[in-house]
Amino acid sequence: MLNSSLLGSTALFRTLKVLILDLETTVQRFDGKIDNSPFNPDNRCVSAHFHFLGEPVQNLVFHHNEKAIPDSPALMRSALEAADVIVCHNAKFDVMWLTEMGFHIPPRVYCTMIGEYVLAKGQRQELSLKATAERRNVTRKKSDLVDGLFRSGTGFEAMPLETVLEYAEADVVSCGEIYQAQLEDFDTDKNKSMMNIVDLMNEMLLFLVEIERNGIKIDAKALEDLKIEFTVEHKQLSQRLNDIVDMVMGDTPINLNSGADMTKVVYSREVIDRNVHQRVWNIGVGANGKPLYPPRMNASEFARAVRATTTIIQKTDALCCDVCDGRGKIHKFKKDGDPFKNQNSCPSCGGVGAFFKPNGKAAGLRLNPEDASYASINGFKTDKTTIKSLIKQAELKKNDIAIEFLTKMSRLNALSTYLDSFIKGIETWTRPDGILHTQFNQCITATGRLSSTTPNLQNMPKRGFPVRKAVISRFENGEIIEIDYSGIEFVMAGELSRDPQIISDVMNGKDLHKQTASIIYQCSEDEVSKDLRQASKKFSFAPIYGGLGAGEADHVRAYFSTFFDIYEGLGAYHRRLADGVLKNGIVQIPSGRQFF
Repeated sequence: MLNSSLLGSTALFRTLKVLILDLETTVQRFDGKIDNSPFNPDNRCVSAHFHFLGEPVQNLVFHHNEKAIPDSPALMRSALEAADVIVCHNAKFDVMWLTEMGFHIPPRVYCTMIGEYVLAKGQRQELSLKATAERRNVTRKKSDLVDGLFRSGTGFEAMPLETVLEYAEADVVSCGEIYQAQLEDFDTDKNKSMMNIVDLMNEMLLFLVEIERNGIKIDAKALEDLKIEFTVEHKQLSQRLNDIVDMVMGDTPINLNSGADMTKVVYSREVIDRNVHQRVWNIGVGANGKPLYPPRMNASEFARAVRATTTIIQKTDALCCDVCDGRGKIHKFKKDGDPFKNQNSCPSCGGVGAFFKPNGKAAGLRLNPEDASYASINGFKTDKTTIKSLIKQAELKKNDIAIEFLTKMSRLNALSTYLDSFIKGIETWTRPDGILHTQFNQCITATGRLSSTTPNLQNMPKRGFPVRKAVISRFENGEIIEIDYSGIEFVMAGELSRDPQIISDVMNGKDLHKQTASIIYQCSEDEVSKDLRQASKKFSFAPIYGGLGAGEADHVRAYFSTFFDIYEGLGAYHRRLADGVLKNGIVQIPSGRQFF
């Protein structure tokens, strides 16, 4: 029996029989994607490579063009049954394959990618085995042996077997050395607290394997019906939006997917000089990799900046190019008088086939950016959140055509997301048995929360989202139950800070998001709809995580400043964290996890 007093310490791992393992598998390629999942019925495990620390590497070949008879799995089966812990890089992948192949999984798993991720303390760094080995100066991956072959479409099963074995052996050796180096790192006083979170994440890895293996049952007929419904509506909306564009822009060609063109349509303006525009509005990314804050401006400064960086546009009339007769292409001729085989773009009209002459009539919907936060690299924003604000502006101006355009544009964007991100993603990754095995990733976000890929199901809208109809119970007459914590972030903020006002609000059932929505959208709490409440959550959460409302409207910034007047205990807790950062250079949360 393992000594429970050693949990959360490297001492435990030094008492265990440790097996280092790596699997190579076939992959399937489609639409620029690579699928190495064990749930793809066409995939096979090519080879397994493993060794106990201090012992030689063993290899078994199960599926290779040069191997007529696969090796017996008995040696690896015995090793897995003898091991106390299995160590892999990106261990969830290997454990998933091993489980699907029917092998016993040791009672503990240690993923060196998780170890490296936690030791990065929230800083983004490449976590691949290759990058980790180079950073730690241990045995390198022999990627040069296989990269060219893999890029050309050759899988491990078709590469020279000798090459596969040499490549994979280096992976196993490298992984073992990384594991030992990480244990030494976690042994230091500054990192000891983080071993608890590594234990937790490795334990969670096993639950994620179970969750992903179970998968989600998809109703293919319901999904196809939704696809047809959304496609028809998308086409109808696109037609009406283009009709509105023709009405407000004249003959000016407009691409609704272009930020620059949408600035013309919505704000009736276009950028004069893109470099100047970026400089004036402080557009770009800072040294920390995050977007720069918009400049602070009063109303008159903002108005002058808009006039200095953009110009008002007019409707245009199209005039046919007389050089190419409207074709946009011309023939060039050889010295002997014969035309070249390929036509060239018309130099006169730039290949458009027409010139667009301003006719003096005002173009676009003539809405106004409200502050510096509206500025974007292409002019001014027309994203989902901004469109909601612009609809309110259009309603105040009684600009009916703008209201219709923006409302339909918002719906069109939603439909595009539904079709491209959700329906197509679900179609692509649902297996022939109707089960979708989405992946949950532990080592992508900076904060430690999970992310989801193949496809991303975490960004699926909540209640009432039609695509949810395609997710069904796999059991006859079964039902799916949705469970969610209520205001968990607010509750945890009260638990960590022991703020008496938060504790009182939680105990009395106060609806923080409704309170926030009434302030942000300047209405009474009784007027707060479900949509407004949902939209306000980012503002409720922002001050909890230290947000100050930079770049937001004045009344929104006022909300941020008064938040800590209400919740003084939380403000004091934040100040203690900030003092700790100044003193130690890190934030350590109650789990022991640290962030630079």
